[in-house]
Amino acid sequence: MNPTDSQRLSFSAFIIAFTTGVFAFLAIATVLIVLGVSHMEAYVFSGLGGFTISCFVWIERSLIAQVKEKDRLLSLQMVSNLETQNRLYSRSLACFVRFDAGTLIIDQASPGFIKMLRMPTDSVLRGLRLEEVLGVNPLKLESVVDAIKLGDSSVKQPKVEMKSADGFSTLALISGEYFPQEHIVEAAFFVPPVKNAERVADLEATQKDLDRFRKGMFRRETRILELKEEVNVICREAGMPLRYQIDHSSDDSELKLPVSQYDFSGSRKGAIS
Repeated sequence: MNPTDSQRLSFSAFIIAFTTGVFAFLAIATVLIVLGVSHMEAYVFSGLGGFTISCFVWIERSLIAQVKEKDRLLSLQMVSNLETQNRLYSRSLACFVRFDAGTLIIDQASPGFIKMLRMPTDSVLRGLRLEEVLGVNPLKLESVVDAIKLGDSSVKQPKVEMKSADGFSTLALISGEYFPQEHIVEAAFFVPPVKNAERVADLEATQKDLDRFRKGMFRRETRILELKEEVNVICREAGMPLRYQIDHSSDDSELKLPVSQYDFSGSRKGAIS
C-alpha cells in the first residue's frame, strides 16, 4: 500500500467515523430529550456515546485495511514463490518432481529428473502418471507416498527400483515433502554414485542444488504460514471469522543425502540408512 492509498484510506475512514458519530450523537440526544432528560445531561451523554461509536468505527476500518494489506502481501509472496519454484523446476539439474499425492499425476519435473530417466531433454512429463514414467508398481509407489506423508525422520528413507527409458534398472532413494493444503508431494530422487569421477562430481552439484531447493521450499512455507497467522490474528481482533485454516505439520527435517556416504573414488563409507 503506497502513501497515497494510505492517506486516502485514512481520510475515508475519518469521514465514515465522524459521520457515524454525529448521527449517533443526534439520535441519542433526541431519544433522551424525548424521555425527559435535561438538555445538558442529554448532550453530555450523547456526546460520549457518539465519540465512543466513532472510535469503534475508526478501529474497525483500520483493522479491515490491515487485513487487506496482509492479504495483498500474502498474494505477492505466493506469486514470488511460484516464480521461484517454476525457475527451479525449469533449470535445476537435481532430480525434482512435483505430483498429486492422490492420483500420482506429475505436475512439474526438473531437467535433472528427465536426465535421470535418460529421456530426451525436450520431454514433457506434465499430466503423466509417475508410476508409468518410473516403471514401478503403483502399490509400491503409493506406499512410498504414504511414508513421505508421515514425515517421520526415524523411518528409513524410501527407495524404489525404477526403469529408465532405455530399460536400465536403477535403485533410487526418495526424499520428499507433503503439502496437505495443495495435496501435493514435492520429491527428490537420489541415485547412489558409481565409480566414475564425472558422475560423482555431478552428484555433488545435485546435492548442493537439492539442499538450496529444500531450504527455499521450507522458507516459502514458513513465510506463508506467518502471513496467514497474522491475517487470522487481525481477523480475530476485528471480530471477523478466521480467513485461513493453518496446518503446522510441515517441518524442516534434515535430509540424509546418500552421496555423503561415498568418497570421491566411489568407494562406500558406510551403509545407507
